Amino acid sequence: MAIPRFAVGTLASFLLFSCAGLAACTSSPPVQAAKADFNGNWSVQWCDKTDPDADCGGFDVDLTHVGDKISGEYFGARARLAQIDEGGVVRGIAIGNTAILRIESLRSGGIYLVEATIEGRCMHWKMRDTVRKRERDIDIIAGEDVLTKRSNVPSGSEPRQEIDCRGIPIRTPD
Repeated sequence: MAIPRFAVGTLASFLLFSCAGLAACTSSPPVQAAKADFNGNWSVQWCDKTDPDADCGGFDVDLTHVGDKISGEYFGARARLAQIDEGGVVRGIAIGNTAILRIESLRSGGIYLVEATIEGRCMHWKMRDTVRKRERDIDIIAGEDVLTKRSNVPSGSEPRQEIDCRGIPIRTPD
C-alpha cells in the first residue's frame, strides 16, 4: 500500500521539528547557547589516497541562515570524480550551534535528516535518518564527516596551504 505524498511531507516535518525539540531539550547548561552562523559554503574533500594525482571528490553545501531558518543547496562527487551528484535542496532550523537539516536529492528523490553542529570554522555533520528512500541512483551526501567553512583567501604575494578541519591539506584544482 502506497503512502500518500502529503503524509510523507507531514512525517518529514514532524521528524524535523521533533529532532529540533529534542536537541533543545538535551542541552545541559541552563544558559542559552550562543547562536552559530551557518551562512556560507562548507565542504569536505574526498581524495583517493592510493593515487595522489587523481581528482578529489567531496561534498559541498552552500547555506543561508536567517533568524532560525536555514536554506541552501548541496553538491557531491566521489573521489576520482567517478560519480557526480548534481545535488539538491537543504532546509532546516538552527538552535544555538546545532541545526537539524532536511536534505532532498533532486537526483533520486531521497530525503534525509542531518544534524550539523558548528565549532569555529568546522561543521560536524551526521546523517541521522532517511525520511524517504531514494527511488533511483545513489546520492552522494556526507554521512558522518567534518566540513570546513570555505574562507576568502587574501590576495597576498605567497599562497598559503589551507588545512581542513580534519587536519588534511586542501587540494586546489590545477
